Amino acid sequence: MNRSVLAEVLDSTSLHVTPGSLMVATSWRHPTRGPVDCPAHRLVAAHARQSGLAADSRPLPDEELRDGLTTVPTTVFTVSYERPEGGHRGLALAARSDDPPALCFARRQIDSWRAVLRTRRVLYVAAQDPLGPRPLSASVPPQAPGGSRDRWRVCGCPAAAACPSAENAERALHRFLERGDEVVVVGTPLTGSGAWVGRTLQGDLRVVSTPRQAETLAVADPDRLAFVVAPGALVSEVADILRVLRRRHPRLRGQHPREWCYTMDDLHTAVAAALAQSDRLLVVGQDTSPVTAITQVARTALRVRAVTTLDRLRPDDVDAATITVLDATVDGRALREVGRALDGLGPASHVWRQVHTFKETAHPAYHPLSSG
Repeated sequence: MNRSVLAEVLDSTSLHVTPGSLMVATSWRHPTRGPVDCPAHRLVAAHARQSGLAADSRPLPDEELRDGLTTVPTTVFTVSYERPEGGHRGLALAARSDDPPALCFARRQIDSWRAVLRTRRVLYVAAQDPLGPRPLSASVPPQAPGGSRDRWRVCGCPAAAACPSAENAERALHRFLERGDEVVVVGTPLTGSGAWVGRTLQGDLRVVSTPRQAETLAVADPDRLAFVVAPGALVSEVADILRVLRRRHPRLRGQHPREWCYTMDDLHTAVAAALAQSDRLLVVGQDTSPVTAITQVARTALRVRAVTTLDRLRPDDVDAATITVLDATVDGRALREVGRALDGLGPASHVWRQVHTFKETAHPAYHPLSSG
């Protein structure tokens, strides 16, 4: 791809740009290459507006842009590259030839984005969606009333998903308490806005969040110790804690594993696998979601950029062969804007990483055949 990159300063005698503004091409026609598509035009326009310039995004007229003209009203800074499947993509910014601030900004923008044009792989990780991952071209659904507050269960599943893990934990908790057991809650919910009775009884319950805490747990009667798993806790961490508790208290009772929820564990596995292959991490949006919680507990040495608005995405953030993008948006709109921008900064391979644990349904009881 890099061999096909062509940056040029062209001139126009018919384009008219108002002072203090830029014309940002959504598409344009190169003198020799022909049509050039500009998927990253919203990114450049966002940076222009953030710098104080007005940005008018539109297709440039199918006119002949030239170089070497003198005394022309409009200067067009361009960069273009060939797509592996054919055709061309790039950027074009038009400014008045007598507007030095706009000319300077346009030149800097083209130069800075040109420097990071490359083939790249984009790995997406999002919280579980009952509808599955949406392509970058999908329409944006209207946001449900209540915003992001009611979108997630305490276990990390979407509110629309029929996950009984919180109810299972409550039922087990009441059963053990009514029996007179000393109950500990194993693990800590990482996300979710829903409540479960374990939170309301927090002052009367003991929480064991780490194996170290399990090593030092003192109980009144080891024969009456029971546990429930906090909905939304990482199952892998829960297993480590239970390993210690069972070693120290062999008569430990607890909630059956078939009642646990694996959503956060699946998300943690997907994020860890993507980060292990990546050079950069982009967290798009500012929603309080399961993927945000996982990002906070993930151990990574990668450069991380929080892309709360499109103008927060800088050239250095995308100068990498593999980028992981985590979806922390409410409706996916900003995520698709970032994906389209990356599509316009070099040939991109967009890959969704998901891990989903399926529980096997219970087998029917075994009845031996009669001998008669």
